[in-house]
Amino acid sequence: MISYAVVLGGGSGQRMGAGVNKVLLPIRGVPAIVRSLAPFSALCRGAVVVARAEEVEDMKTLLRRYGMSRFVLAVVAGGDTRQASVKNGMDALPADAEAVLVHDGARCLVTEDVIARVLAGIEKNGNAVAAVPVTDTIKRAQPDGLVQETLERSELYAMQTPQGFLASDLFTAHQKAAQENYLGTDDAALVEYLGKPVYLTEGSRENLKLTTPVDLAFAEAILRDREEREAVKGC
Repeated sequence: MISYAVVLGGGSGQRMGAGVNKVLLPIRGVPAIVRSLAPFSALCRGAVVVARAEEVEDMKTLLRRYGMSRFVLAVVAGGDTRQASVKNGMDALPADAEAVLVHDGARCLVTEDVIARVLAGIEKNGNAVAAVPVTDTIKRAQPDGLVQETLERSELYAMQTPQGFLASDLFTAHQKAAQENYLGTDDAALVEYLGKPVYLTEGSRENLKLTTPVDLAFAEAILRDREEREAVKGC
């Protein structure tokens, strides 16, 4: 199956307090967006990166500098919402795309193993979303804090990316959502809205999303641990 990735790199550094787009921040010396893209290059035919309109040219320059320009087929401007940004990225995909993997550029610790499981899930079920079981107790509450119920934790999962779909299903889902003014929180929600069953596959606790300075520290620590383990293997 011919697969491509759409990687979203149009975030901000507001909650990170960095003053720059968080996907441009270096993680162990390498920009987060480059670390996010690299594992896909071994498993997908190519990728489209979605950037903030004012950062498109800078993003192209950065990707060339890190040797990613051959794998990244295009850098396009994002839209007003995440949903619109994904659609912009999809519109730049080649016509031979059979499967599309949508990934947040801020999830810079994604591994080939996670991506491979998503691809296998698409082959088997038509889609696959990386996810991990919720470990905290989750309660539904009113705005004033009054608890309404305690949800059954064994049935709850936290969604991650990549989220992979047959290209035809994802294009149709975005088209229907646009026509009916439906705004989903992720691409899986759009495919659910289309009436298609959505399947989960095993994500990773390490596949965190950079949002706050604490996440940045965790990412540095995880990468340092990976590097140390690889060094031990090589001895």
